[in-house]
Amino acid sequence: MVDQSEPATVAEERDLRTAKYTTYLAEVRAALAGTLSARERRRLEQQLALLEQARFVRVKGVVHHYLEAGPRSGQPLVLVHGWDCSAYWWHHIVGPLARAGYRVLAYDLKGHGFSDSDPARNYTVAGFSDDLRAFAEALGLPPQHVAAFSLGAFVALHYAAHNPGQVRSLTFFNFSLIPYSRAASAVVPDLLDTVFNRVLRPIERRGLWWIPYLYALAVLTRNTAPVSDVKLATLSLRCCDPEAVRVSARELARREVLEAVAEQMRRVEQPTLLVAGAGDPIMRPQGGRALMQLAPNGQFLQVPRCGHLILFELPEQVAQILQLFLRGVKG
Repeated sequence: MVDQSEPATVAEERDLRTAKYTTYLAEVRAALAGTLSARERRRLEQQLALLEQARFVRVKGVVHHYLEAGPRSGQPLVLVHGWDCSAYWWHHIVGPLARAGYRVLAYDLKGHGFSDSDPARNYTVAGFSDDLRAFAEALGLPPQHVAAFSLGAFVALHYAAHNPGQVRSLTFFNFSLIPYSRAASAVVPDLLDTVFNRVLRPIERRGLWWIPYLYALAVLTRNTAPVSDVKLATLSLRCCDPEAVRVSARELARREVLEAVAEQMRRVEQPTLLVAGAGDPIMRPQGGRALMQLAPNGQFLQVPRCGHLILFELPEQVAQILQLFLRGVKG
């Protein structure tokens, strides 16, 4: 079988740029050419700076978008975003870790952000984990530190359990043991499909970003975020493949997936840190503490007055926590 994961030259990366990336890039440039308030101009200039850092690589036949910063000789730190999110959710964290000497790579899972959709619709934990391995191989990465948020933590844990020689450490933000419930598994996937695909996504397309923001304030967070960050977060609603939402929601409701978490955690010997928001209604901190009790080399940290969206609620603290933890990882 031909390996379909390969690094790209600068010229090849230009050819690999996905349609949703080039469309949004053109929209931002067009907006900046017009009349804007000073505040909106600053916001879009910040987005343009992020867009111009875009890199692309073909992974298992699907083009993936990623950001890279820091010295190429530094220890690689791969950042894995959450469900219906994007690499931009890490944008506050990339710079500080790159300045600390790490080679930081934040990539979009297939079907998310500016990565292409998967024609096979393999938006499963195992499928994303295989992609992470192929992504690291395509870029020629030595063993990596991996930090992950929410759904990304399922992916990172699966990756570490099945590729132990490729992982130096694991950091999870808002992750937990979730007990299987037949009733919840029957209801929650369709509910999430309705909320995200049929309600929030059409609302975001109409520019009514403040409605998803109010939803997040009411349900998911304990801190407010700047409007610029909120708009960047809601961009992921626009970019995510609706089928990725459906498949992943069903995946995280499966008994086999939920019950595999404990077994995988017992197998991971690398230093592992789980950071839990004290007010997280999705990944409850008591479940995170119980998960770390299963880890051979695990630590648990609970952050007060923090909900589920820690990457936007408390980005400075996230960067500080990561730096302190990684500094203590030996080998």
